[in-house]
Amino acid sequence: MKQAMINYMQQEKNDELYTPDEAIIPILKYLDHNLIYWECTDFGESNITKVLKENGFKVIHTSKREIDFLKDKANFEFDVIITNPPYSFKNDFLKKCYEYNKPFMLLLPLTALEGKERGKLYREKGIEVIVLDKRINFMKEKKNVWFNTSCFCHGICDKLLNFEKAGGEDESTKWYKKSNKKMCRSWK
Repeated sequence: MKQAMINYMQQEKNDELYTPDEAIIPILKYLDHNLIYWECTDFGESNITKVLKENGFKVIHTSKREIDFLKDKANFEFDVIITNPPYSFKNDFLKKCYEYNKPFMLLLPLTALEGKERGKLYREKGIEVIVLDKRINFMKEKKNVWFNTSCFCHGICDKLLNFEKAGGEDESTKWYKKSNKKMCRSWK
């Protein structure tokens, strides 16, 4: 396990990984169909944007080429930031999300709970976490994933700590995969 971590850390950074549906479906029940979601790291093929739109949510998506989330200010109206940011910039994304003073959902490794800088932000601003019950594989060619990805939220969840089944296979969402139909009701 330790050697796998060392090998991974020594590799060239590859932060452009696409989010599998099984990481997105469980968070749908926390979303409100009356709000506008901004996927701020979408280069045009984001599964987050795709799954949200398929389920009747309003989504604005931009890439760094259009609006650099960390440097630019959005020139449109939105209610919630939702994205799977590059993990190497997780501190920057968290800070920027808090600066917008709007609800957000960021898919991050569970280890993002650790750290002095993040800890200070969480103590000052608050954080909610949706913990998925298994590790999500973002790279098809790899079989083993050594970290858990969870959804770090602010202004979204009623509870600070929430547990969900990856892929949404609980009673509230398991029919999604079977029918692949659009969810047409608000989960709130």
